[in-house]
Amino acid sequence: MAGMMMCSRLRPSLPHLLSLRLLATTASRMTVAVKQPDRLSATLAFEDPSAFRVKSLGELLRALGIFHLCSFSVLVNNSGKLISVARRLLGRRAFSSLLRPTVYAQFVAGENESEISHSMEKMSLLGLRPMLAVPIEEDLGESTGEKRYDDNMEAMLECVQISHSNTWSRDPMMQLKVTALLSPELCVKLTTLIAQQPYDLNLLVRAMDGEQINFPGLDESDVSHFLCSLRRLNQIGEASVNKVRVLVDAEYTYMNPALSLVTMAMMKKFNKDGAWIWNTYQCYLKESRSLLLEALRLSETEGFCLGVKLVRGAYMDKERKLAEKQGRPDPVHKCWEDTNDSYNGSLDVMLEDISKNPESYRIIVATHNEESVRRAAKRMEELGIANDGGSVCFGQLLGMCDHVSLTLAKEGYAVYKSVPYGSVDDTLPYLVRRAQENQTVLQGIRKERDLLRKELFRRLTLRGGRS
Repeated sequence: MAGMMMCSRLRPSLPHLLSLRLLATTASRMTVAVKQPDRLSATLAFEDPSAFRVKSLGELLRALGIFHLCSFSVLVNNSGKLISVARRLLGRRAFSSLLRPTVYAQFVAGENESEISHSMEKMSLLGLRPMLAVPIEEDLGESTGEKRYDDNMEAMLECVQISHSNTWSRDPMMQLKVTALLSPELCVKLTTLIAQQPYDLNLLVRAMDGEQINFPGLDESDVSHFLCSLRRLNQIGEASVNKVRVLVDAEYTYMNPALSLVTMAMMKKFNKDGAWIWNTYQCYLKESRSLLLEALRLSETEGFCLGVKLVRGAYMDKERKLAEKQGRPDPVHKCWEDTNDSYNGSLDVMLEDISKNPESYRIIVATHNEESVRRAAKRMEELGIANDGGSVCFGQLLGMCDHVSLTLAKEGYAVYKSVPYGSVDDTLPYLVRRAQENQTVLQGIRKERDLLRKELFRRLTLRGGRS
């Protein structure tokens, strides 16, 4: 494991007595190595508007209009209130009719399996893969009782079925919010408890299997809810193993240790022969690298495969405000450059391990940052990791960053789109939260907007020339 933590490795020097032929071969390889990054830089510059030629004129206009509105932070910050007012003034049906062909169509796959399949088939033709997301989550003060958690589990099981059973599914993925199945309040309590006395993963696995476990530090009510929640997670694990890769989302630092605990327990049970359960690592957090290294160590000692979703993170403002309010040190890196260094460093660690043992480790490079995407592609080439070998893939949000996604797919990389689905009423709160959490991403869509404009201008010019 010490090798994984090293930032760099010393290469052995060439033996003194080396034939001229071998030296010539080495020099030739070095020349190729110098040229290759230039080729990648040109291919993955993400500056070619032709990536959008697959979009209809209506889709171009819709994306341009929505991205223009999203560039106004005052609209994004107050989107929840504006939506409530609009729904009240227009009525539910008229409001839904207004949103369906616009914001909803841009960011949501559909409401039922037929609509979802239609959207996913279009994606599949473009070389993109789905990562379905049920828009269900809870935060402190929003707990809804066992019946609602059981209903959420049924929705997750349906997501497994939709992901697996359709022709557009190729190595399908789905996202899972643990707080849709386990109350945030108990997550906070567990986080405090395991900081003092860590729980053995075997204890959680036995509970998943139906054994009546008495967890230290929890009262009878908490134990009952925790057991029910672990069995819900177990049902999802059993339904998805060998079919759909389940990517567990990270949330806030005040509950993340509990989320990682149950996720690692699921990995221990279901990841014996492959990475079917994945965990998320938020690189804007100062502790992210140590958490990733600990997960690598744990997977090795416990004997399970590790799946990693690597993100920068979306809760920065709330985390900072909460830390200040509670008098704690700021858990977030002090600047964007530090977050970039954290992301790229963790990416290097994972790619290095994947190159040595591709069967045991997998990663999704979940980012809209073009430089990180290029860095990953370049490192994959240097380490001999296949573009579409399964161990490394890329991920972006549906309706955004298509110039990156479509270019990567065209070059033969595995690319996933995070795809929420459901009714307008079900998905809107989810979309509002994502928009408010990802304002740095929204502010960075200027380049995509410019490329969309260029493609629109090309088409209008072409039409004008024909008339």
